[in-house]
Amino acid sequence: MSLSRIACAGTALVLALLSLSMPNGASAAVMTTDTVWEGNITVEDDVLIPAGVTLTVRPGTSILVVAAESTKTDPEYLSPLNEITVRGTLVVEGTGKLPVRFFGAEKKVGSWAGILIDGGTANIRGCSIENADTGVSVADGTLRLSGSALRENRYGLVAQGKNTRADLAGSRITGNDYGIFTFGGALVATGDSEVAKNRKRDTYSPVSREFVPPAKPPVAEGAPVGRRYRDMVLLGETVWQGRIEVDGTVRVPEGSRLVILPGTIVEFTRRDTNGDGIGENGIMIQGRLVAKGSAERPIIFRSAEKARRAGDWDSVNIMNSASGQNLIEHCRIENAYRGLHFHFSTVAIHNSTLMDNYRGIQFQESVVVMRGNTLCGNRSGVQGRDSEVDLADNLICNNQVGGNFLRTTLVARGNRVIANGREGLRLREGAVTVRENLVDGNRFGLMMADIYHGVVSRNSITNNTEGGISLKNVDAIEIAGNVVAANGLNGFNVQDSGALIKSNMISDNGERGMGIQSFAGVITGNDFAGNGLYAIDMDGPEDVSAPANWWGGDDPGRVIFDRRDDPALGTVRQDGANAAPLPFVWPLASVATDAVWRGIITVDAAMAVVPGAVLTVAPGTTVRFAAGTGLEVKGKLIAKGESDRKITFTSTELKEPSAWNEILLEYATGSAIAHCSIEYATWGIHSHFTDLSVTDSVFAHNYGGMRFRSGPVRISRSTFRDNTIGIRSYIGNARIEDNIITENETGIFVREKGGGLTVTGNNIFGNSGYNLRIGDFNTEDVNARGNWWGEGDPGETIFDARQEPGIGLALYEPYLEKPLPLGAGTGEKP
Repeated sequence: MSLSRIACAGTALVLALLSLSMPNGASAAVMTTDTVWEGNITVEDDVLIPAGVTLTVRPGTSILVVAAESTKTDPEYLSPLNEITVRGTLVVEGTGKLPVRFFGAEKKVGSWAGILIDGGTANIRGCSIENADTGVSVADGTLRLSGSALRENRYGLVAQGKNTRADLAGSRITGNDYGIFTFGGALVATGDSEVAKNRKRDTYSPVSREFVPPAKPPVAEGAPVGRRYRDMVLLGETVWQGRIEVDGTVRVPEGSRLVILPGTIVEFTRRDTNGDGIGENGIMIQGRLVAKGSAERPIIFRSAEKARRAGDWDSVNIMNSASGQNLIEHCRIENAYRGLHFHFSTVAIHNSTLMDNYRGIQFQESVVVMRGNTLCGNRSGVQGRDSEVDLADNLICNNQVGGNFLRTTLVARGNRVIANGREGLRLREGAVTVRENLVDGNRFGLMMADIYHGVVSRNSITNNTEGGISLKNVDAIEIAGNVVAANGLNGFNVQDSGALIKSNMISDNGERGMGIQSFAGVITGNDFAGNGLYAIDMDGPEDVSAPANWWGGDDPGRVIFDRRDDPALGTVRQDGANAAPLPFVWPLASVATDAVWRGIITVDAAMAVVPGAVLTVAPGTTVRFAAGTGLEVKGKLIAKGESDRKITFTSTELKEPSAWNEILLEYATGSAIAHCSIEYATWGIHSHFTDLSVTDSVFAHNYGGMRFRSGPVRISRSTFRDNTIGIRSYIGNARIEDNIITENETGIFVREKGGGLTVTGNNIFGNSGYNLRIGDFNTEDVNARGNWWGEGDPGETIFDARQEPGIGLALYEPYLEKPLPLGAGTGEKP
């Protein structure tokens, strides 16, 4: 273990800091007592001010931070750059005559991380902070900044989290790339401070997405402790069950095995001998570990303290255990420094939950399989390096950092990486395959640096508050078939990279589909649409090749910012621009978060909109369903076309009824269908228990146009034509008005309990069987007054109690003698 250093010139006190003994697993300077800095200070490594400790910086002090992007892995640090992390208290006592200055040795923007207030408090006055990635970052902490300047940083101030408060007085945030960014309900009061003249943006306060992780099932607390361990070595095979308490380090040496049975609770007392705030008790496996719980009886690893908190105990450590696979299955690991920590080992982690740890999982030089796990509410979810990793079907949410992988051969598939405060996934060096993941609602979605080979395909990278995909110095990578949409600022940020970027949907990003500094690859076959400022915004002098893309129906010159707008920039060569959208296959089997469909969307597998998610289909969009597929909506569907830009739901190939299944809405209250054409389905719309509006739409060539149960449903100004059944109601509550219902076998079929229907003001005619049929189980009368039923006696086109006594009547009188002038909203004529 390396001892980190802070080289501090000018004070004996800072020299004494170099001799601090480090906690287990830490590799940077942790202040264990109140400390004062004064004079000239050089910071060569990370500094951590833990809870209960105060760092005071005297007037006139100059703090120079050496640039270093290390490969450090310590969970207490949030950035790969040198940082000053505050979990206790930072007091900076600068004055007008004797200011304090924090700055980078290279005097270059982004050369150090900045001051990171992570749950702590900082009172900073008379101070300038320069050359950082973020001058001051506050996450669930408190900042008072007075008479100070944040300048020449990438970000001046970033405030994040609903428990964050930042009060500024008489300060200046100027000359940064970005001024103040506020996320997740943080409160920032700028007072009389100046926030202006930042190069790209002064302020940014997006609405952050909230994600509620799965609730933890309760744990039976009544069982007494069955065994207690202090520092101990377990030889041979040991079996744990019941309730275990560990008050030390339990070691399982090479050749021995620890088996933990379902339902076991393993609790660790808190021991902190060096005062760094991190517990030291844990388990060290050098033999093998088999901890196999069950869904009904998980194994619990947690703190033994009454008031449990992250860092109460060290870790389940697995070291040099590669001869057989260690198994962690159906376990819950909480309150640790690192929940699982392994080197030179083979480990499988399945269906386990890691919450409220500094870091959920950390490893290096290992072979790791992680499937079906939940890593939520940690400072860092998972970090791995120099390993082979199979990461599949995990939920990584609500951490500060989701996943961080360095020099790994990584296959990440089917994961949900959601609402992490910084990066969702950060991949640096190595070879990666990233397929069919949802990366949503993080600050940054997918960040890739120094990758030498990889594939990023069929992912949904959406709603990230700042950026979707960031590429820096990557090469030989293919990015294809992804939806990169609705990210707060940019869909892509590209720097010094070469890649093939093809067949993606890049839409609805707040400012830019792509921001490019330098790019040597090809951008082709993509759909760019609805991005706030530009589809592509050049920020460098080199040309970029972008042939055969669709530019959203806009003139490419209007949505591309390049040399034609600024002679200092390169040109985006967009030869062969497509006049129409390129077909795009939706990448995932569900819409798990708010999404917008544009252009031509192909659904090649059964698709679901989950509860809480809103799927919006933009005007002019065509949605094509493969055979056997459909759309199940348990969230909300908003498909509102326009009179000259209709939405079409149709089949991919066959042009016949039942070529695809249906759009099923269940408890999808607030959904709306307008100016749509729905054709060749089994049922165009199938609605259960949904407050639904259908207007100005055409249902044609389906087995059934629309069926519903309950409601309320409103169907108006629409056409139902050439279906076997136009509209079918079962225990329905609906108003059907101003529609054309014709050339079906049955116009309207009321299967049961039709008393909740009002059918009025429609043209219902020319249906080959019946215009209206009352079902054998419907005993209620149906209000069908005021419609036109075609020429002749309406009763002859209606099947009700007149033909089959015992069922309900269709109350069709009075009826209209001539057709109503309806159908303008659908473009259909009677």
